[in-house]
Order: sequence, then structure tokens, then C-alpha cells
Amino acid sequence: MTSKAAKIWRRTWVGFALVGVLSLCLWQAWRSETGLVVWALGALIAYGGVHEVARMRGWAPRGARLGLSVAWLAVCLPGAAYFFRLPLEGLAADGPRDVFASYVVGAVGALAVGFVLDRAQYARWTFLGAWLLAPLPALWAVWSTYGAAGLTALILLSKIGDVLGYYVGSAIGKSHPFPRISPGKTTAGCVASLVGGTLAGAGCVALGLLPAGWWQGLVAGAAVNVAAQAGDLLESKVKRAAGVKDSGTWFGPSGGVLDLVDSLLLSVPAALVVWGALWS
Repeated sequence: MTSKAAKIWRRTWVGFALVGVLSLCLWQAWRSETGLVVWALGALIAYGGVHEVARMRGWAPRGARLGLSVAWLAVCLPGAAYFFRLPLEGLAADGPRDVFASYVVGAVGALAVGFVLDRAQYARWTFLGAWLLAPLPALWAVWSTYGAAGLTALILLSKIGDVLGYYVGSAIGKSHPFPRISPGKTTAGCVASLVGGTLAGAGCVALGLLPAGWWQGLVAGAAVNVAAQAGDLLESKVKRAAGVKDSGTWFGPSGGVLDLVDSLLLSVPAALVVWGALWS
């Protein structure tokens, strides 16, 4: 039986390795002139989520792999038309605002194939299309609007709450506010996550990663953190409904693809909406 301390150390070392990979990806985002690397990585990671959901046999709709793959292609097509200059007049993305259409395309596309493959699960198809497929390719909209600095800030604010929540909760967490959804999440961890994420928003302004205005930074950090924590809980609910502990085993004690990006699935749209209002 692995001790709690040993699990924390294993997850810490895996986390350091993932930070290294993430740093390399962000370096490429800073070097990119078009944001292609951001869009491509987001699309590939989203498809990794498709693979993991399709393996949740007890929860995923019938034909999930085929249906979600088709809907994923529909979500990616406007970006592909834009970056590769495909002769698809009227379809290619024309800017960051157009990324909101990807949520509609993801939901409607998944619903359409769902009616063919498993009509009884139409609500689940719609949910998967909007929740799973659209947010990660939409990281390009964050890059396009706020630059590589804004993208770095979003990922930092989305993940710093995860880190603080995990370590503070492991150290002093006693009460568990969501025992049926996420038994490991503690009240102390949630509070530490929110406080740290909010202050980190002002820190991103001070570092020049976000536009000026310390109070806007606080609001931006808080909004992203609340969305990130909600994203973590939503993914936990999906896993509990599917009867699995982790979405996959790609990253050892850190779980699968969805376990790593669950916070981004809600923090990306939250940032696009809230940041747009703060720095319109």
C-alpha cells in the first residue's frame, strides 16, 4: 500500500516533468507569428480527451469514438481553413471572436452524429461537444487576443489553483465539501486555490502578462480560478458516473489527458468572456 507521502512525491516529480514540457510548448507559442502551434496542440489534446471518453464504456454514448471524432473534425475545420488557406470561402476563422462559433459547431455537430449513432443520448452528445471539443482549440483565441503573455497567464492562473488546492488540502484539509463528486477535495484546498489564484491575477498584471489594472487582475484571476475549480469538479462528476478513478494512465499518478486539462475546459471560455469585459 503506497503511503500518502509517497503518492505526493510521485505526483510532484511527474508534475515537474510536465512543467518542463509545458514550458517548451509556451516557448513555441512566444516564438510563433500565427499561433498555429497553439491551435494545433489544443486540437491534438482535445482529441486525446475524445479517446479517453470513448473508453468510458459504462457512460459514453454508443459510437462515441466515431461520433466525437466527426464532431472534432467539424470544430477544427474553421481553424484549418484559416491556417492552411483552404478554399473554403466563408468557413475559415477570421479572428478570435469566431472561436465562439466552435462551441456551437461542437455541440450541434456532436448532436447531429449522436442522432444517427445513439439518439437516446442526445443530451450527452450535446454536452460532450461543447465541453470536450471546443475549449482547447479556442486557446488560439486567447493567444490572438492577449498574445503569448495572456496565454501564459491563463494557463498559470488555471493550474496554480490546482497546485495550491492539492498541497494545502493534503496538508491541512479536514472537511470535504463535495464527498459524492470529488471526495479528495477539501474546503481548505478550495479556499487556498481561490485566494492564490486571485492574487496571482494581480501578479500577472505586475509581470506584464495581462493588461494594466491591478483590480482587473484580481477579478481576472478569481474568475479563472472559479471556472478552473468548477471544471475539475465537472470532470470528477463525469468520471464518477463512468465508474473510473482517472480518465487515463498516460501520466501515472497525475492520471490522463482530461485529468490534466479539466480546469482549462471551463477556464478558457471564462477568460474569453470575463477578460473581454475587463479589457474591452
